[in-house]
This record gives sequence, structure tokens and C-alpha cells, in this order.
Amino acid sequence: MVHAEKYDVVVIGGGVAGLFFSRLIAEKGFTIALVEMKPLSEIGRKVCGDAIDKKYFAKLNLKEPTGSEVENIVKEVRVYSPSERSYLTVKGVGYQLNRKAFGQRLLREAMESGVIVFDKSYLKKAILKKSLVSEVIIYDGNRKNDIALKGRVFVDASGIAGALRTKLPTDWWISEKLNYRETAVAYREIRFLSSNIEDPDVLRIYLSQEKAPGGYWWFFPKGLRKVNVGLGIRGGTDLNPRSIFYKYIASRGFFKGSEIVDSGGGVVPTRRPLRTLVFSNVVAIGDAAFTANPIHGGGIGPSLTSAWAASKAMLNALEVGEISTEKLWLTNKLYIRAYGAKQGSLDFLRIFLQNLSDEDLNYIIEKKVISEDEFLELSITGDLRMSIVEKMLKALKFIRRTSLLLKLRVLADYMRKAKQHYLAYPENPSDLLRWEHKLLKLYREFMERLGIRAGVY
Repeated sequence: MVHAEKYDVVVIGGGVAGLFFSRLIAEKGFTIALVEMKPLSEIGRKVCGDAIDKKYFAKLNLKEPTGSEVENIVKEVRVYSPSERSYLTVKGVGYQLNRKAFGQRLLREAMESGVIVFDKSYLKKAILKKSLVSEVIIYDGNRKNDIALKGRVFVDASGIAGALRTKLPTDWWISEKLNYRETAVAYREIRFLSSNIEDPDVLRIYLSQEKAPGGYWWFFPKGLRKVNVGLGIRGGTDLNPRSIFYKYIASRGFFKGSEIVDSGGGVVPTRRPLRTLVFSNVVAIGDAAFTANPIHGGGIGPSLTSAWAASKAMLNALEVGEISTEKLWLTNKLYIRAYGAKQGSLDFLRIFLQNLSDEDLNYIIEKKVISEDEFLELSITGDLRMSIVEKMLKALKFIRRTSLLLKLRVLADYMRKAKQHYLAYPENPSDLLRWEHKLLKLYREFMERLGIRAGVY
């Protein structure tokens, strides 16, 4: 007989989303079990770019990182053309985190709030009764046996694997499958360089269809000589990001004599959010809900935002004692207002950029087709205003790349439509499928107008 334990909420996954969410619920007096594959001492360690905008901490009422959690304070981001002769700048303060130290702090705060952590453990099976998840069977790596965790609500914070979502019935909306062409497959290294980095408070992103097909490579300083450097490409292909990294990036002169102290790969969702973050008594947050930025794959801030949104809805439902899709629906509304509408809009920009040539990308950046102020506005809001495109068309109508500018006008139109559509997200679950049908129609129209082959996405 499998030993059973009962909690108010069971969370699968101990990344930033799972830890932050668990603490927010536990500190209100509810019982939380969190299941994580890593041992306690390794929680927080993850292959990523390690960057987060400072603004998230104030917005989410989360204590800013200090001490060992911060490896560098960033003042701006530069996005380089494929030729690397020109770049666009986005100014703003952010952090290069020590990912493990930050995760360990979130873990400590969660445990101090009463969260019970099952480390070295993993989900094996979800048990359903009367259209609800009644319990999950996990392998407890400390006791070396299976146990059952019963709960009122279950949260998938397991990352892109969606360990819980993928075990649910296919007709549950939250079990939506991931198209791997809507991911970024990345390889990154942490290196100590032999000489100081020029402008160590600047993050650099390099666009190039040749060097990083459908993605980019990055150079993120973590100090005067320490750097997080990597390369991400669009998923769903046979290309190997590590091989491409060593062909184009690692051979550069400034890496000569450097020391590799950490390396690894990973997969990040780069698309619109999950159609709904909630269904029945299940909630998805973080990468399990596809919350990463579609353009650069940055996921820490959006993951924390989804955890915050889910906690607000969850506390309301737990306090009134009614758990259902309807009672948890507020998660969607809060997340979309805070980040999801921008994310949905940027997904159209992702598709646009992935179908440009290096020649087109050079032209847009080197000719300042979009000014840095306009680029900043786009990155913050997800809006490419039609007035900006019309201004460019008027000024450049006699230049041979008018066709590119006309495509930018299509992009601006559909980014606006997408954001408006997300901001009109259904007030209740009964309207979701109708809303999603209209969203997918926008995608089809957009790709048809840009001449993108059907079925690619």
C-alpha cells in the first residue's frame, strides 16, 4: 500500500515560479508540498542567461537580490545586426544573477513559510476522480519508495517538460501540446576571460540567421572578466547549438586563453502563453505555461509574474473553499494584464524576425529603420505603432526595400490586433474556444500576408 499525505496544494517543480508561488500560499497558512528532482543543495541551478529586469521586484513585491545573488548590475542591452557593425540600445537597470544563489534564497523563504519540500523526487502519475486530480504518485528519493500526495489543487511548475500537464486527459485545455518549432534550443558557457571586458555593464545580443538560425547568440558579462555566453536557435530542427557555438563563437579572439567553469544546454518555449493557465483543479506557471519572452527567451521575470498571478487567484479560491476552473480563472486575467498581452503580441514579431534574411536585419538596424526610442517602446509594451511604420514608409518610399517596409506595416497591424485580442481575453471559461479560434485566425492571416508557408508554425 502506497503511503499517502494530504496538503492543500501540491506543486511539481522547484524553479523560481514554483518556489515563489509556494511561499506566497504557505505564508497565508495553507499547507504546501513541493516536489523537485534536484537535491536541496542544487535547487536554483539552471542553464539560462541569468538576466532579469529590476522592475519585476517592485511589481511583484519581491525582495531585490543582494550579496552573492548578484554577479553584475546591467545598465543597457545592445542588439547587434548580423554584420555586427551597428546596434540598437535599450537602456534600463537589471541584474545578472547567480542563478543558484537566487534559487537558494527563494527555497529558504519557502521553507521558512512552511513549505514541505520533497527533494530528489519526481512525479510518476496523476490520479483523477470526478474530473479532478485527487492525488499524484511521486517517487520520494529520500525514502526510496512511492508515496501519494493528496491535494485540493495541483500546480505544474516543472518547466518546459510539463510533467503534470502532459499526464492529464487530452481534452483538458491545459494539456495543450508544444510545437517544438516554437522553442529555442540553447547552449551556454560560463567563462573567465584572460582580459577585462569592455563595457561590463552592457548585455549584448547578436542577431544572425547564419550563426544562430531563428535565434541569436549572447554575451552577458557577470563581472570584469566573467561572462555568460551562449547561443540559441529555433527548435524542431536537426541543428546542434553547441556545434554552431564552437564553429562561430568560441573561436573568437577574446575567448583565447579563457577558462570554462560551467556549461550546458536547455530548451525554452518562445511563443504565446498557454491558452489557459488553469483547468479544473490544476494550474500551470512558468515555462510549463509557456511564459518566456518569445523574442529573447528571457523567462525569470515572466515566470515570477505567472506565479504571482496564480497565487492571487489560488488564495481567493482556497479562502472561499471552492476550487474550479471558474474560481481559478482570475489567474489568466491577471497574467495577461501584467505580461501575457505583450507576450502574445511579441509572438508575431518572433515569426516576422525568423523569416527575415541577414540582409534585411542589417538594413533594419544599420539604417535605424526603427529608432532606439521606438525600439525601447516596442520592448517595454509589445507595441509597434502604425504611425511609426507610416512615417518610415513616407520617408523611405523610394528606397528599394519598400517591400520590407510594407511587411513592417503588416507586422504593426497584427501586433496591435493580437494585443487587443489578448486584452479582450474571456471573462469566463465558456468563451475560451471561440476566443482561441479568432486568435489562430489572426496567425493564419498574418502568415498568409507575409507569404510564410502554412504548417511551418
